[in-house]
Formats: sequence, structure tokens, C-alpha cells
Amino acid sequence: MDGLRAGLKAQPVVAAVFVIMWSSGFIGAAIGTAVSSAVTLLMWRFIVVGVLLVTWQFVIRRRRLTLREVAVLALLGIFSQSIYLFSMFKAVELGVTSGIVSLVDALQPVLASTLASLLLSEYISLRKWAGLAIGLLGVGVVISGDLGLRPGVPTWAYAIPFVGMVALTVATIIERKANLRTSLSDSLAVQCGASAVFFTVVGLWTGQAPMSTDGQFWLAIAWLIILSTMGGYGLYWIILQRHGVAYVSSLIYLTAPATMIWGYVMFGDRISLVSAVGLVVCVAGVYLVHRRNSAATSEQPSSMPPTAPQMELPELSTAYRPSRVDGGEKASEETP
Repeated sequence: MDGLRAGLKAQPVVAAVFVIMWSSGFIGAAIGTAVSSAVTLLMWRFIVVGVLLVTWQFVIRRRRLTLREVAVLALLGIFSQSIYLFSMFKAVELGVTSGIVSLVDALQPVLASTLASLLLSEYISLRKWAGLAIGLLGVGVVISGDLGLRPGVPTWAYAIPFVGMVALTVATIIERKANLRTSLSDSLAVQCGASAVFFTVVGLWTGQAPMSTDGQFWLAIAWLIILSTMGGYGLYWIILQRHGVAYVSSLIYLTAPATMIWGYVMFGDRISLVSAVGLVVCVAGVYLVHRRNSAATSEQPSSMPPTAPQMELPELSTAYRPSRVDGGEKASEETP
């Protein structure tokens, strides 16, 4: 956590704004799913973002990718964005608080990376196994404390966010096997476009495609695009360039308590004493895993853009290092 302390001393305002922007995605999910389904909300969010990014990258800038690159990136988008985010939003729609979802979400990339390493027969240290066990224990304690406060929420709804863990595991394996060398901006455009198509098909098939006329729905869309996508992702890559993976990952760990505070202020979501204890246990487990990563990894981002949040960037593929966040330049090969 030395990177976190140094970064916070250098730019506390930027760090605080990033945590707020990154956690805003979970609040946007709560705002939107209160008046529409998760499918409808995500469909229109990705239609807007996908059209903007695809038009900018491939029409205005005339970027070109091979058919294989497009196919792999689209598949990554389905797993790392579509299925992953749907599991988050669906849990919120069913009544799981945004704070609980953000806590489970903060642990998922660590779990996904570990499971992918296990399936790929890669070495996993004892410290990492211990950290994951402690983190999962903490999540269990938090959920047990939350169940008593929200008897109307089905117990199985708390398991839905873990579907995202499976999706991230699949995406991680695909990325490591594919070994792509595409730029971040190209990757993000294709993945968002693929997610727009995915949710449009699901929305039309299930009858959830019609947009809502409720003002709160469009507030949620604007909230997710401006605060979460532009604010969260934009600051993510700016901070990543200036301070590195260890620091930006540490900030992402702070989004769970930040989201819980947002939820309490905006929706009156209470936090039980048991849940507070579980939160501390979970943070301790993540810290135990992170200590090794912060000391051993370099500042190499993955070619799979973070969805919300992607903490194990150093353990994903590291085939490129962009010289500018959105410069559209091909990155230098190091060895997605």
C-alpha cells in the first residue's frame, strides 16, 4: 500500500474524485433499475456509448482491425462487460444494495484471476490463497449482516454477482490465450459495440427493448455515461499513467465503502455492525493479496479495458503499453 499512500499525498483531490466517479456506476444501477429492468438500462447505455466510440474510432479516425481481432475483442466484451455488468445490475434490481454489490465486485477480479491461473496451471502463492479465503469470509459476513436488514430480498439474489466472477474468469482466459496487441481505444470501442448488440438482441427477445419515458431512467443513463464511463474510465487511465497499477488498484478497493456511504445518503441503505466487521475482514484479505502485486508488478495495463472495477491488471496479459491514453497509437510490444 506504499503506492497508495504516496499517491494520496501527491494528488488527494484527484484520488477522491476518482473513487467517487468509479463508485458512481453502482449508484447509477440503483437509480436506473428502480424504474426499468437491468437489460433495458444496460441496452440503452451501451447503444449510446457504443455508437459514439465506434463512430469515433472506425468512421472518423478510420481505424482498421483484422477480423480475428474484432472477433476476439467482441467475445471479450460479451464476457467482461455484458454478462459481468448484467450480474451487477440484476442483483441491484432484485434489492441487493449497491454497497454490497460493490463489495462483492471489488473481490471478483481477484477471484477471476486466481481461477484463471488455476485452470491454466499457473503458480498461485499461499499468500494469495489466504487472502482470497479471508476476503470471501468477509463477504460472507457482510451478506449475513445485510440479510437481517432486508428480509424481502431473496437469498439467492446475493449469489448473482458471482456470475460475473465466472464471466471474468472466462474473459481472462480468452485474453491470455489470444495475445492481442490492439490499442486501448480500439479495444474499448469494439467491446462496447459488442455489448450494445448483445443487450439489443436480449432486449428485443425478452420484450425489454422499449426505452422508458421516465425522467429517472434517462437521468441514470446520463449518470452512467458521464460519471461512470467518462469520469471513472477517463480518470482511471490518467491516474494509471501517472502513478501505476499498484496505486490505481488500491484506489479501486476504496470504492466499496464509498458506495456504501453513497447508498446510505441517497437511498437510506443501512449498514449493520456485522456488515461493517465483514467489510474490514474483506479489505484485509484484499490487502494481503495486493501486497505481493504492488511489490512485484510493473505499470502495464491490460488490453481488456476495466469494466467495473478490474483490479488484477498486472496478472492479466501485458502485451502492450500505450504511450497515451487515447492517442490511437500502436503500443510497444513487451514480450492483453
